[in-house]
Amino acid sequence: MLNMLRKIVFNLDDIKISGSMHVKTLQEQFKSSFGTEIRVYKSLNTGRGAKLAEPKATLASLSDRKKINEMEIRKNNSVGEVEQQFKDELGIGIQIMMPDGKTFADNAVKLKDVGK
Repeated sequence: MLNMLRKIVFNLDDIKISGSMHVKTLQEQFKSSFGTEIRVYKSLNTGRGAKLAEPKATLASLSDRKKINEMEIRKNNSVGEVEQQFKDELGIGIQIMMPDGKTFADNAVKLKDVGK
C-alpha cells in the first residue's frame, strides 16, 4: 500500500530499458517517471559537437555493442550513475537535464530529486 501511495504521489517509476526501445519512448517514459528530460546521442560523445539521436531510432541501432541486455533505471540512482550505466552497458551517450531543459543535472543528485 505504501509503495502504491508513493507511486501516486510522486509518480516515480523505475524504467526498464531494452535495445528495441525507441529514443522517443525512452524520453517519454523518463519524463513521466522522473519529471525531467533525457538527451540521447548518436555516439558516446556528449560534449561539443555531439549529435542528438533521431526519435525513431532504437537504442540498439545507436549502440556500439553487438548485443544489448536489458537494464533498469532506478529512482534512487544518481544522475552520474545512470549516465555511466548507459555508457558501460549500452554503449550510448546520454545527458540528464534539469526540468528547465536548458541546464545539465548535477551528477551527484538522485533521479528522484532532479524533477523537484
